[in-house]
Amino acid sequence: MVMRYALSVLLLAAAAVAAAAANEKFGAGVVLGVPFGVTAKYWLDSRYAVQGHLGVSEGDFTMNADFLKNFDQVLPRKRAGTRLPLYAGLGLKFKTETRTFVGIRFVGGVSMFHSTKPLEFFAEVAPVLRLAPNEGGAFDGAVGMRRYF
Repeated sequence: MVMRYALSVLLLAAAAVAAAAANEKFGAGVVLGVPFGVTAKYWLDSRYAVQGHLGVSEGDFTMNADFLKNFDQVLPRKRAGTRLPLYAGLGLKFKTETRTFVGIRFVGGVSMFHSTKPLEFFAEVAPVLRLAPNEGGAFDGAVGMRRYF
């Protein structure tokens, strides 16, 4: 069952890469933390984006999908050619355990972009409200890097 979901996600990600490659709004890379795996981000416009992480956490398959709003003018620019936008958003988390873990993520973070390189470095935290199989809480934290195509 998990392999079927993972294969579906990978096929959708490949289609998204092919569709977005022409306009450089799509970035893909690695994420370290919760989860440990791969990440992708697609910019809807200059303020809004969607991101997803796919990987493992504590030996279980984990998938996150978030809708983000970026705040580009909050942090001062110490160096010319760099941007440090903050972002906040809401998303969903799925994790396979004894029974499937489903929760709502409240994500916040900061990214670093350089004007001449198509790279994004990011750090984020996300409290998770666990909805199923029972109520509770969790906490995600990660750092990562994406390259834009």
